[in-house]
Amino acid sequence: MKKSARPTIFDLVDYTGISRGTISRAFNNQAGIKPATKELIMRAANEIGYIPHNGARMMKLGRTSRWGILIPHLHNPYYAELVEALNHEAEKSGITLLIGISNNDKKREAQMILQWTAGETDALILDQSHYHDNPPMFEQLKARGIAMVFLHGNPIPGFDFLRYELFDSISRVMTHYEELGHTRIAYTAQNFSRCRETGRFRAYAKNRTSKGRKLDESLIYFGEDGAEGGRNAFRRFAALSDPPTAVICGDDIVACGVMHAARLGGWSVPKDLSVVGVDDIAESTRAGLTTIKTNRLEAAKGICELLELRRQDFERDPEVRSIASELILRDSITRPRAKPVRVSV
Repeated sequence: MKKSARPTIFDLVDYTGISRGTISRAFNNQAGIKPATKELIMRAANEIGYIPHNGARMMKLGRTSRWGILIPHLHNPYYAELVEALNHEAEKSGITLLIGISNNDKKREAQMILQWTAGETDALILDQSHYHDNPPMFEQLKARGIAMVFLHGNPIPGFDFLRYELFDSISRVMTHYEELGHTRIAYTAQNFSRCRETGRFRAYAKNRTSKGRKLDESLIYFGEDGAEGGRNAFRRFAALSDPPTAVICGDDIVACGVMHAARLGGWSVPKDLSVVGVDDIAESTRAGLTTIKTNRLEAAKGICELLELRRQDFERDPEVRSIASELILRDSITRPRAKPVRVSV
């Protein structure tokens, strides 16, 4: 079968009798067009199957109206929830979100970033770890006028940054643990190059080294990403001669891994081990996990605002946005037993 030709703007001009300029303004949401005229154009376009050529529009406008967000995977629902919230906010401004999944492959990450910035996107949304993997590349992209917002961890000088304020929330967790009577408090999270610089770990370390105490490294485990890291952390802590009675986890997936391994090992959560996570994903509610809520919707709004401000004035001073977090108390923490269990795992 012979393919039919794709309808062009000239076909729409012939079909409606409306000028090409008016039709272009209608599709580009420009002022000066009566609502009834715009409605007529859109209805006619749908009838003949006309869709504007996006490449031509991008060349004319000098922008793609696409943003790229690079995430490591979708194993952790946090990323899916953030992308969904960001997509919802971006659509309000006519922005299409491109999603790249790297599976923590550094070479693939760099390839996607370079491909996107070769004309496929107007802006990038990245984890701060991407910058630290290759600072010169991002400095060059900035010099070319590529808008970027970095997420998580500590701000990067010279770039817009959005982070969750977790130091105070973790400090509250530590205080709450101590008020319940816990003295052996562990910490576990994913291992990466700057894992000890995060606000959550700094809050934990500050509490543990107060009053002249020395940080107990046996109660700290930086391991694999996700639930497997949590399971391995529990096995390590349970094997200690004096195991912890409470643990703080870098995210909810790690926390769920800890809880799963503990229960398989015959431990009671929370009677034998109190557990706290970070993010408040849907699974944490089902698991009864006490956690620190990070508001993905507020983060998405902040990201969109930062990128839009950068688009309007690329030379404006870099801005750091902090999103407040909230401690959500559920059933995974309580007072420690008078005599902690000693279960082999």
